[in-house]
Amino acid sequence: MNNSNNRRHERIKHVAQIRVLTPPGQPLVLRMRDFSESGLFVFSSDSSLVKEGDIVEVNTLEFEGAPIQKAKIVRIETGVGFAVEFVDV
Repeated sequence: MNNSNNRRHERIKHVAQIRVLTPPGQPLVLRMRDFSESGLFVFSSDSSLVKEGDIVEVNTLEFEGAPIQKAKIVRIETGVGFAVEFVDV
């Protein structure tokens, strides 16, 4: 999931509120731009919230009881947001 030419799974555009738990446990409510089987992109104008390699927890706020998924920050687009890849930790 390094760049748009190296996608493992098709991206589905879908804007939704998402909870992101960043190290050291700071919960944020942000918006998701798109998702796939392997990850998603989160809008955030503050690039200092995460750094590449951080492990975060994400889950949608669209419905109650949505599963929490661990993910790794794999790309940051300064002033736009960041991409995460789902991981098994």
